[in-house]
Amino acid sequence: MEVSIARFITLFTVVVYFIYEYFDDKAIKDEREELIRLKTHEFTQKITLWALTIVACALVFYPATPAIYPIMALVLAIMYGEIAAKIYFRRKI
Repeated sequence: MEVSIARFITLFTVVVYFIYEYFDDKAIKDEREELIRLKTHEFTQKITLWALTIVACALVFYPATPAIYPIMALVLAIMYGEIAAKIYFRRKI
C-alpha cells in the first residue's frame, strides 16, 4: 500500500513537471531568461545536494528503508525545487 502511494506521488510529480515545462517553453523569452535559467540550475543543484545528504544520513541510521523512499525524495526535491526556483527568480528579477 505504501509503495503504491509513493509511486503515485512520484508519477504525479513527473506529470506536473512536464506540464509546467510545456507551458513554460511557450512563454516569451528575453535576456533575463538566461540569468533566471542559471540561477535556477544553481538553486536546483543546492537542493539536490541537500536532498542527497539527508537521504544518505537517513539510510545510514535506518538501513532497512525501502528503496522507493530515497528515490521519491530525490525526484520531489529536484522537480519541485526547479519549479519553485523558476517562479521565485521570475518574480525577483
